[in-house]
Formats: sequence, C-alpha cells, structure tokens
Amino acid sequence: MAKAAPMAKPTPTKKVTRVNLSELYLSLQGEGLWVGIPMVFVRTTGCLRRCLYCDSEYTLIAERLCRIYHGWKKGLPDLVLDNPLALEQVLELTVKAAGDVADWVTFTGGEPLLQADFLAMLGAELKGQGFRILLETEGGLPDRLQKVLPYLDAVAADIKLPSTTGELLDWEKTERFGQLVSQAPVQACFKIVVTPDIEEAEFLQAVELLARLHCRRGIKPRPTCPPALILQPVTPARFVHEAPSLELLLRLASIAQKGLDDVRIVPQVHKLVNLA
Repeated sequence: MAKAAPMAKPTPTKKVTRVNLSELYLSLQGEGLWVGIPMVFVRTTGCLRRCLYCDSEYTLIAERLCRIYHGWKKGLPDLVLDNPLALEQVLELTVKAAGDVADWVTFTGGEPLLQADFLAMLGAELKGQGFRILLETEGGLPDRLQKVLPYLDAVAADIKLPSTTGELLDWEKTERFGQLVSQAPVQACFKIVVTPDIEEAEFLQAVELLARLHCRRGIKPRPTCPPALILQPVTPARFVHEAPSLELLLRLASIAQKGLDDVRIVPQVHKLVNLA
C-alpha cells in the first residue's frame, strides 16, 4: 500500500530515544471509526488506571521483554527483545511489520501517553516516512497529549466513567483533553465503554461535556468534522463478566443523539473475528 507523502513536522523539544514496549505487530483496527484498516500496533507498557474491564492486564506495569512480530500477529513472536528498545529499533521494526500492507500506525497500551516524549520522537520519524498515526488513550492526560498531538492524524480517547471502571474520573482534565483534540486538525472519536452497571447520570454528564466542545466550534471554526461518540459494549474481561443489553445500548444512544451529531454503537470487532 502506497504511503502518504512525507510531511514536515515540528521537532520534539525533549529527546527520549528509548521506550518500554509490550508488543509490536500488524493487525486490523477493531475499534472506533477505523475498523478494518490494517495498522501496525506499537503497544507500550504501563498504565495509570486499573479498569474493571481491562482486557490487556499484561501491559499495566513495565515488562522486561517485548514481543515482536514481523507482520500479522499469529502464533509465537518472531523476536523477543529486552526492554527498553531504542528509537531506531522501533522504527525499523514498525516499517518491517507494515510491509506493503499498512500505512497506519497505532500508538496503544497500557497508556501510551505515559511515554509521550518517546512517542513524539517516533511520531516525527514515522511522519517523515509517510505513515499516518492513530493514538488510543484513556483521555485524561492533556499535558502529555500536547507533546504528541503535532504528529497525530487521529485520536481515539476514552471517557472513563467511574461506574464502569471502578475508579474516579477527573472531569476537568477530561474536558481539557477534549478541547485540545477538538481544536486540532485530526480525525477523532471519544469512546465510552458500556457495562451493565453504567450510571445514566454519569453518561449524561459525558454527553454534555462533548456537547460543550461542539458548541465551541461555532466560535472558532474547526479544520475537521466534529468528533464522534462511540458506545462500545464491553467485552467481558477481568472483573466484568456480562455484556450490556441491546436495550441499554439503544437507550444510551438515543440520549446522546439529542446533543451530539455523530453517535455510533461499535463493538470490539477484532474480538468477534478472533484477531489480536
């Protein structure tokens, strides 16, 4: 697949050239607006959250070893490398995994923004080679987002409702994060994982937050379309053992559509077709 023409990007101000990764591989994007697009997944380790439904617990703390696939994630990895990895290694392995199949790279985790300085360095290099970059994030680290945002083409940010995650949410930081995304020239969506225990009042608060971001566009024109809201029915994992009912999903979608233009119910498609 032909990559986009390389674009000039600002140089990161802080040079961090090593990273702790969990794995690197080629797969199809299974969530949000980009379902079905081949992407190289660069999965970092470490996370500030311990969500009740986390489906990648192995990434929560730093790993000693990183699993590398030279293409599609099938069977055993092609390489197992000691962490941390150097920038040049990650860049070379990403290009190799992409082959002639993918021109997208996903930064995911764990929480990738915990290693934002490195991702800014990697993002600058990848943009120079014509790749497009999607960031998957928990959506509450606006200061770290600012370091990586100039190198991104797309952002998928969670709104982590306390009733579903079992943890507190800093609504102020979440809104500030949303403001940065909404003002940037990126394609974006905000995701709420829906569990049977979701509290409707919290959900409405999240919808109102996103609606405020939409209203700001009338004051200062945006370069791209409004971010979508993705309702993602939980895939049972960790301490959550039941998916939400269709009735609950449709009711929440109906509530959200009263204040937002683009509301979609999108499950984790990669789990449905047994892809990583």
